[in-house]
Amino acid sequence: MQTKEKIRSQLKQQAKKFSPTYFILEDRASVEALLDCPSYRRCSLLFGFSPLASEVDISFVLEEAIKHKKLALPRCIGDTLEFQFVEEGWDEHVKPSSLGVLEPPAGARAIPDRQSLILVPAMAYTLQGDRLGRGKGYYDRYLRVYPEARTMGICRSYQLQKKLPTESWDMRVREVLCNGFIYRT
Repeated sequence: MQTKEKIRSQLKQQAKKFSPTYFILEDRASVEALLDCPSYRRCSLLFGFSPLASEVDISFVLEEAIKHKKLALPRCIGDTLEFQFVEEGWDEHVKPSSLGVLEPPAGARAIPDRQSLILVPAMAYTLQGDRLGRGKGYYDRYLRVYPEARTMGICRSYQLQKKLPTESWDMRVREVLCNGFIYRT
């Protein structure tokens, strides 16, 4: 099996082959499926993320969550991931982190509970919920602290893999959303 680094490199090269508009319909299908799924409808607090260009554009989901639920977005503090509550207009105040990820300003810390849903970004997923992150381990460390939290990975079709190399510290997600379909793991 290929190494994680090799797969990340291949996925980055694949992402560059697509125009920015290539995934509009696929992203829309995933957004509609997410807004309609029980995990989202039942949650009172959504842990989202500001999507990178290579990730499913969940901006509409974040807008809906801010209107009808509580929304928290991640910030990297040292080697720790924390989620901050955000309010309307949050997108006007995000700034790129040292890793290039848009982060909200410091605010009140959000802690997941049984009524929460954590959307987990990744470079790739399997149908079993294995994920390939960006290699820093932020989400693995965060999810290890909250093992009972409901988690959903979200990816594009080229990011859904049959198998990924995993380590003992890698955390799986409970559901994977890809191209409008939700796979329970």
